[in-house]
Amino acid sequence: MKIKVKGAILSSLLVFLILSGYLYQAGFLSHGASLEKITIGSSFNNMNGLLYITLDKGLDKGQGLELTMKPYQSGRDAVKDVKVGLVDLACIGEFVLVNEILAREADLRCPCAISAGDSFDLIARRGRGISKTEDLRDKIIGVPLRTQGEFFLGRLLTFNHIALKEVTVVDVGPSQMAQALAAGKVDAVLWVPPFTQEIINQMGDDAIALKAQGGQDYYVLLATREEYLKARPAAVAKLMRALEQAADFLKQRPGEASAIISKWAKVSVSNLDRYTVRYEVFLDQSLLLAMEDEASWMIKNRLTDQTKIPNFMDYLDPDPLIKVDPKAVRLVIPGKLLPK
Repeated sequence: MKIKVKGAILSSLLVFLILSGYLYQAGFLSHGASLEKITIGSSFNNMNGLLYITLDKGLDKGQGLELTMKPYQSGRDAVKDVKVGLVDLACIGEFVLVNEILAREADLRCPCAISAGDSFDLIARRGRGISKTEDLRDKIIGVPLRTQGEFFLGRLLTFNHIALKEVTVVDVGPSQMAQALAAGKVDAVLWVPPFTQEIINQMGDDAIALKAQGGQDYYVLLATREEYLKARPAAVAKLMRALEQAADFLKQRPGEASAIISKWAKVSVSNLDRYTVRYEVFLDQSLLLAMEDEASWMIKNRLTDQTKIPNFMDYLDPDPLIKVDPKAVRLVIPGKLLPK
């Protein structure tokens, strides 16, 4: 009888140790260790849903991290502080990385994307004779230059047979857009929620919203310095695991996830439904193709002094994500065979 009791105790202890080890590896237990700090510079919009869920549900703590999001108006502004070490990583659109690379900022690296989809709208004033995209000819349009918005504006104009020289494009920050429209300094602006929704609410019937992306995805990337990835590989891996847990949470509990994104991004759930966003941690070939398309557009429009498209694979670092989730890397990498 005693032998059976001892055997049962040993079996229970073994199960406990195995379960504890699994939970520790999965990031649910930190064994009382102090939390590693990571600061991410980012604007707050609907595309950063995985970060919001990670923070709201404490998934960063489960991985042994203390994650902080520092607010910026755009990824263009956030990446400036990454380059000088004021924040660890930045959430940026892929066009910002393309622009930095063409400006020969070779130290930046992207270990993963955290979303892709549709978010940009052009908001115009009906009182300026704008009811459709073709009416933008000879108008003044505000957008933060050297951001994803500048590229989508150029693409929108091209699709509607309007040359860049046929409009006046001015550099307007997201927080100045509503005032610029109200004062008549611009006829239209192009950006993402919550700014676009706030502008529509303020302008009322004088506002018209036009989809701006034309079917091309916008990617949100995590970007940092190459030396940071080398110095803190364990912390980056923990961050990716937390973000993947956030993606799983979104799949399993979409209603609660939408409420979290709505709260953090300050966009109503009904307005979130206007946009199609794929939330996942990944690197894939479509991202590379988008970056090459954007570089070609910049070269064609003489927004860079470079004349050849760089090899953007040199600026994507898939190794951290391969170690965490090899199937999330869907790139053609010379010399590497990834799991299907």
